[in-house]
Amino acid sequence: MSPIARKKRFITSASLLLLPLALALTACGGNSTASQATHADSTAPLHSMLPQNIQASGVLNIASNVEYPPFETFDTDGTTVIGIDREIADALEKKLGVSIKFNNISFDAIIPGLASKRYDMAMSAMSDTPERQKEVDFVDYFTAGAGILRTVENPKHAATLADLCGLKVGIVKGTTETEDADAQTKKCQADGKPALDVTIFPGQNQTILALNTGRVDVVLLDSTSGSAVAKDSGGKLEMLKPYMAGPFGIVFPKGSTELQKAVQKGMEEIEADKTYGKILAKYGQDQGAVTQFPINGGK
Repeated sequence: MSPIARKKRFITSASLLLLPLALALTACGGNSTASQATHADSTAPLHSMLPQNIQASGVLNIASNVEYPPFETFDTDGTTVIGIDREIADALEKKLGVSIKFNNISFDAIIPGLASKRYDMAMSAMSDTPERQKEVDFVDYFTAGAGILRTVENPKHAATLADLCGLKVGIVKGTTETEDADAQTKKCQADGKPALDVTIFPGQNQTILALNTGRVDVVLLDSTSGSAVAKDSGGKLEMLKPYMAGPFGIVFPKGSTELQKAVQKGMEEIEADKTYGKILAKYGQDQGAVTQFPINGGK
């Protein structure tokens, strides 16, 4: 597989070296069910499928980078998590009979946090790729693609990856758009053109600010989030059609088969009862809906 085909949000094994610092900076995000008790409901239809320790604790601790609308972001109170992933988690709570607690951490700390068993799983619009499958497992639940976010003014006339030679490109740290940019740089140089001038930002908010202030000419990011950003930009930004596509997955520590099967079954049930489709439609993302939820389906 060429680098350009590697989907968004790529984290290498080297990120494990950042684990102590990343976890030290971890802050717990709020959630839409924060006030509920964390006791287990053994009468829930899929409760018995969960691992015994989770049945006993009544809580699923999940990692998420909560600055990625429409999948997860903070409400106006700055603590309550809202978005597609939070609402899917709400629906899964009813099926599994446990509380699902969002923990807000940096995106590149998610896989290390799962590998260390600090978190039970992650929901953060992460692409399921063969590279990641070496470190974590996925239950796929959405289809999306990476694309170019630009200003409507677009003074550098950027419309495709081939137009980015020599331009200033913003990318969120730990995402597969870094690999896409590297691949495009090689193509530019092979054609005798200048490389992409890439700046890596620690989070999406900083990346979008750089685009709005002219520090970068374009941003490479997932088209679903980019579309939400463009919609909220007051007509200043626009998201182009994806240049590639692939599955997003709910993420698990490697080998956590029992939990994966329970969540997979939960997704199947909320798809069957139309809850899943209604959530995606609410956020204008029903075009990314799937009808099957494979484990490690990314190719």
